Amino acid sequence: MEKKSISRKTLVLGICIVAAVVAVAGLFGYTYMADHNTLGRKISVSGLDVSRLTAEQAEEKIISSFENRTVVFQENDQQVYSTTLKNLGYSLNKDALLEKLNKLQKQREENRKLFPKEENVDLEYQIKQDEEQEKQALNLSNFGDKERKASIDASISYDKEKKEFILTKQKQGNEIDEDKLLTTVDTTLDAAFDTAFLGDVITVPVNKHVYVSPLVTATEDMQNKVDSLNAQLAKYRKTTVTYTFGSETVVLDSDTIDSWLKAEGETLSVDEEAVKTYISDLANKYNTIYVPRAFHTSTGTDITIEGNEYGYRIDQDGELAQLLEDLKSGTAVTRDPIYSKTGYQRNGTDDLAGSYIEVSLDAQHLWLYKDGNLVTETDIVSGKPVKGRETYRGAWPIAYKASPYNLTSAEYGYNVKVNYWMPFVYGQGLHDATWQSSFGGNRYKTNGSHGCINLPKDQAATIYNTIDAGYPIIIY
Repeated sequence: MEKKSISRKTLVLGICIVAAVVAVAGLFGYTYMADHNTLGRKISVSGLDVSRLTAEQAEEKIISSFENRTVVFQENDQQVYSTTLKNLGYSLNKDALLEKLNKLQKQREENRKLFPKEENVDLEYQIKQDEEQEKQALNLSNFGDKERKASIDASISYDKEKKEFILTKQKQGNEIDEDKLLTTVDTTLDAAFDTAFLGDVITVPVNKHVYVSPLVTATEDMQNKVDSLNAQLAKYRKTTVTYTFGSETVVLDSDTIDSWLKAEGETLSVDEEAVKTYISDLANKYNTIYVPRAFHTSTGTDITIEGNEYGYRIDQDGELAQLLEDLKSGTAVTRDPIYSKTGYQRNGTDDLAGSYIEVSLDAQHLWLYKDGNLVTETDIVSGKPVKGRETYRGAWPIAYKASPYNLTSAEYGYNVKVNYWMPFVYGQGLHDATWQSSFGGNRYKTNGSHGCINLPKDQAATIYNTIDAGYPIIIY
């Protein structure tokens, strides 16, 4: 009985020993099979488990994990687009990756352990990028069909309600800038790859950094320009121009000036066409030279003087230039218009104002008026009524005065000294004529001058001492 018991114990022990040997052999067999020609057990690459995978199998798994990594575009906490690295044109260099994995596999085979610890390896990797495919994947049509708002540039404009220039600051819109989007995507992915080229979802923010920026932003210079425009605007609105026509005045008021202002965008100008029209109307009313002259004679009749070369004429170009400068002044300006021709004096449209010489050739008589008062009147002898000797009819200013003066003419062969010479046009003038035995009547028909108006010496002296250069003479 005792022998049998020993034999059974020996048998059980033997079986246990054999089982242990088989288990150990199996473990070594399993270890050899798991580690032989694979990366081994408990191994991951950048967090991806590649245990018991060959280098080729690990390569396929890594590439698949990389290319299928999700990229989400998020705008205002909402997902607007989702794609993968593969669709974005990103891929791994397979040859370089396989080389690294083969090297890793060899290292682990050389350092095979029966009971290995968990190991994570970060391999160097090479990422390839297909830029054209990336652009196609980032087509803006993929980012929702909502209507996006364009950015608004900072601008200077005229506010009609406020009646002043204002600076409107730039406003950021949400239109996507394709170049900025590409840059943001590349920057975000590079940062993600630096952390882990394999891993979770990559989120790309869609915000002001990818939106089309305003081209113009508000600056201090722009504000200074607004201030300058408003300052000039205020000056225009304070300006008045009072034109003097003798004792009569015409006021160009600030309301009229304001109606001429053109405030558009960031420019302030004056409507020159409106100014020209105003000046033209002024000239049409107050120009008195080179237009038919209505004249009331001393004998009580009303006549029209066609050859009118006396009076005032506004220089419209010169007046335009001066008025445009006056408008900028912001002051109350009072002045005469800019004239190209001026008379002796005026009172509104009356450019004689009671001071003129009147000559009636038919009556052979002269009247001299000064400030509305008759100074003197006298008979005369005018030009002989034959070709080349008649006295011109019309209105002119007295060119100048001279005393004494020699009258000469090679054509008519005379050289005579007069005491008082007052020419008006084409060599004709007023002067004393002591050689005339009488004046008035029909004497001019037989003893008329060569166009001058002959006067008695005392009358010539009175006229000479009363008038100045520019004094008007009207002959009809």
